[in-house]
Amino acid sequence: MKYLDTLLEKYQIRKTKDQKTAFLAWAQEEIKNMGYECRVEEYEKDMFKCRNLIVGNPEEAKVIYTAHYDTQPVMPLPNMVFPKNTLATLGAQLPIFLIMFIACRGVVFLMDRLAGEDPMMNLLLVELGLFSVLFLFLGLLFFGPANKHTANDNTSGTACLMEMMSQLPEEERKHAAFIFFDQEEKGKVGSLEFAKKYPEIKKKGYIMNLDCIGDGKHMLIVAPKKTPDDELTALEQLFQSRDGFIAEAATAKHASYNSDQRSFSRGYAIAALHLHPQFGLHLKRIHTKRDTICEKANLQFVIDGCLKLLKQKAEEN
Repeated sequence: MKYLDTLLEKYQIRKTKDQKTAFLAWAQEEIKNMGYECRVEEYEKDMFKCRNLIVGNPEEAKVIYTAHYDTQPVMPLPNMVFPKNTLATLGAQLPIFLIMFIACRGVVFLMDRLAGEDPMMNLLLVELGLFSVLFLFLGLLFFGPANKHTANDNTSGTACLMEMMSQLPEEERKHAAFIFFDQEEKGKVGSLEFAKKYPEIKKKGYIMNLDCIGDGKHMLIVAPKKTPDDELTALEQLFQSRDGFIAEAATAKHASYNSDQRSFSRGYAIAALHLHPQFGLHLKRIHTKRDTICEKANLQFVIDGCLKLLKQKAEEN
């Protein structure tokens, strides 16, 4: 898988404008060499600018495959996610809230000492201190130093789109489109702006979003809330369990996964997870320097299922 190797070696950090520009230039050249047409669409939302790389014709495609290519700042603690266990997810975030609480209490104590006995000055300084702590954490979340290790989140999904395009038979290419979304880490800006520009795709397009698919043998497919049971079964059959992989499909009512597919009515997500004996399926190591695992077998497993899905959707119409 040459595209995965190149991304890990040369373009693993895609956070700043220059880093993204270098990735987009490389990706467009490789995609055109494969024989596809592609373009970059630019959007601006509040203080965030984003560039989506679009391959093919999303308005005519039977299936649109997506992945976010932007990467996140490094954080002191991993972003632990338990898609089918909300309490466990909240519990995993508890250390962050404790750190913020301790920092806020420290600021209140310090400002109280500085204000002396003046109640108005006391209130003003305390509010100023609390807002400073809040903006410090938000600043770290959005503008902190880049995480240098992004193998799973989301170099895995980005590489998978490239590898999938290279394996897709030429006669089937007209049925597929591929979108590399920007600014997912800052609130799904790229996918939301795309959905706003293409309302028909937002409502009717069949989106399969690949996010964190490189680390874990349990492949969870999260479908829209009203997806019937027979469609879930069909998806599990397309992504047939084999070679140690387990494919499971669930609706968003029973599994929560916060990624770009949520910007679309018919948005599906697929992620690779680990199974904890007490807390269930979970995503680990992302947003830290430990995000170094992206198994090539994972990518091929996802590609095989996605190509079967495309063939099925093409035959249905």
